[in-house]
Amino acid sequence: MGIALVTVGEVDQDIIETLKKDLNRIFCKEVWVGKGMPTLYTAFNKKRNQYLSTMILNGLMNEKEFMASEKVLGIVDHDLYVAELNFVFGEASQRVAVISLTRLRQEFYNLPHDQSLFHKRALTEAVHELGHTYGLGHCGNPLCVMFFSNSLIDTDRKGSEFCPKCKSKLDLQPPK
Repeated sequence: MGIALVTVGEVDQDIIETLKKDLNRIFCKEVWVGKGMPTLYTAFNKKRNQYLSTMILNGLMNEKEFMASEKVLGIVDHDLYVAELNFVFGEASQRVAVISLTRLRQEFYNLPHDQSLFHKRALTEAVHELGHTYGLGHCGNPLCVMFFSNSLIDTDRKGSEFCPKCKSKLDLQPPK
């Protein structure tokens, strides 16, 4: 049943609708918006002032409403981390992924608002994490969406397109 988009906590619906349209085009699959989940405050680490992305992934995996979906993408507007890193733009398992919008905004870095750039970054991170759910690892091509983003410089350079090698590993055929 395609890809379910799930907000975790408060998320601007404009970005959800844009992602829905763009992910449908890229993955050639039905993309639908599921019922949102409340913020998982148990994932919040007071010392870091961040949310542990793995706990959010686990929460999404346990939601029965999305069991029929092929893939689930959680979207949060909180800063995320994993134990080994200062922050992450997102994290993925075999069927479920999560992205954070927080560090994708220019305003996070005290720069002027740029809605177009924000949408481009959100799409890039969504495609990257969903790529992992479809079995793709990180790619060595710095222009491929599956290249590991250590910073927004990487995200902005690579964009949301798969390189030919990664694309060949996916079955992205439009439905007949």
